[in-house]
Amino acid sequence: MKEVTLMNKKLLWTAALIAVLATALLAYSAYRNFHNQSSKEKTVIVMLKSSDIHSDFWQTVSAGAKAAAKQSELKLDLRGPSSETDTSKQIQLLEIAISEKPQAIVLAPTDAVRLAPVMQKIRKAGIRLVLADSHMDGGTQPLISLDQADAGFQAGHTLSDMLSGQPKFAIIGDKQESGVSAQREAGVLKVLSSDTSMNYGTFYSSGSEETAYKLAMSLLIAHTDLNGFIALSESATLGAAKAIKELNKPDRIKLVGFENSIYEIQLLEEGILSATIVQKPFHLGYLAVQAAIKLINGQKTGGQISLKSTVITKQNMSSPENQKLLFPLLE
Repeated sequence: MKEVTLMNKKLLWTAALIAVLATALLAYSAYRNFHNQSSKEKTVIVMLKSSDIHSDFWQTVSAGAKAAAKQSELKLDLRGPSSETDTSKQIQLLEIAISEKPQAIVLAPTDAVRLAPVMQKIRKAGIRLVLADSHMDGGTQPLISLDQADAGFQAGHTLSDMLSGQPKFAIIGDKQESGVSAQREAGVLKVLSSDTSMNYGTFYSSGSEETAYKLAMSLLIAHTDLNGFIALSESATLGAAKAIKELNKPDRIKLVGFENSIYEIQLLEEGILSATIVQKPFHLGYLAVQAAIKLINGQKTGGQISLKSTVITKQNMSSPENQKLLFPLLE
C-alpha cells in the first residue's frame, strides 16, 4: 500500500514538473514572439536624396538619424541614390523598400511630382511615412524640413548688405525642377530685384560642380559689372568659387553659398566664399527618425517642424555656436 502511495506521489510530482516546464516554455515562446514583434515594429528605412559619402550634408543627416535610432534600439536602414538628381533610382529603391514592408519610411524626396505615385503606394501598403527636407502634396504625414525660403531670404539679404544695396548678380542652382532650389530662389528674390539690369538670371548646373564653374566663368566674362553670386547648393558654391579664385577677384565678386562642407569652410577662411547659409542637417535626420518612432508607437508627432538657418562668415565662424554648426559630427 505504501509503495502505491509513493508511486502516486512520484507521478504527481512528475506531472507537476511537466506542467511547470510547459508553462515556462509557453511563457518563453510568448516572450520571444512579443520580442520579435516589438523589434519588427521598430524597423525604419530612411530614403535619402543621396547616399554619396562625399556629400557632407547627407552624411550629417545620416548621422542624426543613427543617433535617434541608437537611443531607441531601432533597426535603421539608410538608402539613397548616388546623386540628388537621380530621381529614377530613388523611385526604384522606394519600390524595393515598400516590398520589404518596414513599419515606417522616412523619405527625402528628390522630385515631389515624380514621387507622388510612390508616396500613394507607401500609404496603401500601410507603411507609416515621414517626409524630410522637402514637402509633398497629397497627405497629412509629418514633415521635418529646413526653411528653404527663409534661407534664401537670408542669402539675398546678406549679399545686398555686402554690396551696399547695389548688387548686380546671378543665381546658380542645381536643377530647375528642384523644390529646394525653387524655394531658396523665391526667398532670394523677396530681397533682391528681378530687374534684368541688376539680376542676370538663374542658371542650373544639374548638381555638377564643373558645370557651375563654367556657368560662373561665362557670366563673369559676359558681364564685367557683375559683382555677386548666390549659389543655392554645395556643388554650385564650389563651382562659382573656383571661377572667382581662378580670375583672382575675391575682393570684387561676393559669393554667398549654402552648406558647410570642409571645402566651403576652407573657402570661407581664404575669403573666396563671402558667406554661407548653414542649415541643421543633423537635427533634420534626428527629428525625422524620432517622428517615425512616434508614429510606430501610436503617438502624436507634432505635425510640421521647420528648422531655421544661420549666416556664417569669416568674421563669425569661430564663435562656439557656429563651430557646432560647422562641425556637427564632432559633437
